[in-house]
Amino acid sequence: MIAHVRGLLALTASESVVVDVGGVGYRCLVPTSTRARLPGAGQEVLLYTSMQVREDSMTLYGFLTQEEYDLFELLLRVDGIGPKVALGMLSATSTPESLRRAIAFEDLTALCRVPGIGKKTAQRIVLELKDKVGAIGPVPALGDAALAEGAGAAADATTDSYRDALDALMQLGYSRVEAAQSLEKAKQEAGEEPEPRVETLVRLGLKHLFRG
Repeated sequence: MIAHVRGLLALTASESVVVDVGGVGYRCLVPTSTRARLPGAGQEVLLYTSMQVREDSMTLYGFLTQEEYDLFELLLRVDGIGPKVALGMLSATSTPESLRRAIAFEDLTALCRVPGIGKKTAQRIVLELKDKVGAIGPVPALGDAALAEGAGAAADATTDSYRDALDALMQLGYSRVEAAQSLEKAKQEAGEEPEPRVETLVRLGLKHLFRG
C-alpha cells in the first residue's frame, strides 16, 4: 500500500495531479480542498494517499492534510459510498470541518447537495458516522488577558465551562465575536443547572454557527 507520495508537482488537472517521485509520475485524484492549496508546478509536495484496488484498475487518491485523508477513509466505511462519491463529498464542501459538522448535526439538506447523494444515503451517512465525526476533545481554559478581549463574550465567559467552550470554538477557526454570539444562544438552549457542560455548549454553539 502506498501511504504517501513526496516529490515535485509535475502537473495539475481539473480533478487530478501528477507528482514526480524520482522520475516516476504518480497520478492522484484529489478533492477541491487539496487542489486549491497546492504549490506551483515544480515545487515539492507531499500527499497522503489512499490506494483503491478494483478488478480492472488501481487508483491513488491524494490529500494535502491528514484530516482530509482520515475523513475520506471514514466515508468509505459507509455502505454504498465508494471512493469517487467520498471524494465528491470532500470537494463539495469548503473544508473537512464543514462536512464533519453537516454529518454531526444531521444536515441532510447539505449532504444531499453532493452529486450522487440522495436522502436515504445521507441518512445512512449520518447514522453510521455521526458519533465518529462529532467528538470534540478537551481544550485548555483561556487566560484572563485573552478573555478580556471582545466585550461581547464577557457575559458568557464568567465560568470555566464558557471559557473552555469559547476557546474550543475559536480553535475551530471561528472569530471571538462569532463564538460569543453562538454561545449566547447555546446558553439559552442548554438549560442545565448549575452550569452547562463544555461539551453541551460547544455542540449547541456549533449548531447555531453552522445554521447561521
